[in-house]
Amino acid sequence: MSPPTSGGDNLEPEGAWIGGPMDLYEGVETMSLDGKSHAPNLPGLAEGQDRTVYYFQLFPNLLISLHPDYVMTHRLEPLAPDRTRVECEWLFAPESLGREGFDPSYASDFWDVTNRQDWHACEAVQRGVSSRGYRRGPLSPREDAVYQLITMVANGYLEGGVARPSSRAPEAAL
Repeated sequence: MSPPTSGGDNLEPEGAWIGGPMDLYEGVETMSLDGKSHAPNLPGLAEGQDRTVYYFQLFPNLLISLHPDYVMTHRLEPLAPDRTRVECEWLFAPESLGREGFDPSYASDFWDVTNRQDWHACEAVQRGVSSRGYRRGPLSPREDAVYQLITMVANGYLEGGVARPSSRAPEAAL
């Protein structure tokens, strides 16, 4: 639905958040299984925002995905070092909810598939990191948001407060 290299770099954070835009493929209206939207766009979109999805992580545990026609949130609640509860919510424009026959599953079905794949990948990483043979390695230069989050958390522990993460210098990204 969205090219992985679209949108360019993440926005330069001005607080305890990380994220940025991704453009939709031509002919795709939103993140859904068929790429079609079944709701009107959210009110107040600026020109071009009907072709963009914004993904933000607000420190410490809220993910916000702003789509042209809905907003999705993930709230993460750590339960143990290897277990997290994830609560997802979808928000639609009021006129969507009042529309006869409106069915939000076009959005939730897409994210059910996507989230299950992502959670499986996270569980596999957790198993790997928990292994006696685990040795940390460098992050890919394309994982700047991961670097920023790790930096934000580390600064919180080291400095006793959350500090704005910095982007890696190009030579440090290798």
